[in-house]
Amino acid sequence: MKGQVSYSALGNKLIHELRDKLNNTENIADIRHAFSYTVIKLLNKAFEENDIVIDAEDVRFKPNNNTHYHISKRLMNINSFQETWQNSDLKNVINKYANSAYKRYLHTNKHLEKTNKKIRQA
Repeated sequence: MKGQVSYSALGNKLIHELRDKLNNTENIADIRHAFSYTVIKLLNKAFEENDIVIDAEDVRFKPNNNTHYHISKRLMNINSFQETWQNSDLKNVINKYANSAYKRYLHTNKHLEKTNKKIRQA
């Protein structure tokens, strides 16, 4: 049996980038983009040796899901992805990203009037 692989170091490098992007978001579309872009970057680095290409259709921010994100069936059906998903902390790293995005999502929803005011003034 193989030991668990850790992606925490890679995840910690990218969490700062995600938080910077989230802090500069003005609407929910920006939050979705920041989350997806960062997770895709993480996954592409994690699977660069496996020749798995992850794109925008494979990772989505879904605030109403329990996990706040969705990984495509295409990815989940790739054996090497599924094995890594089950035998690493990759899921935990992405959960951390999703929780950060979800907190920003809640904050943005509470302050929609400020966002709308900025849009009208521009």
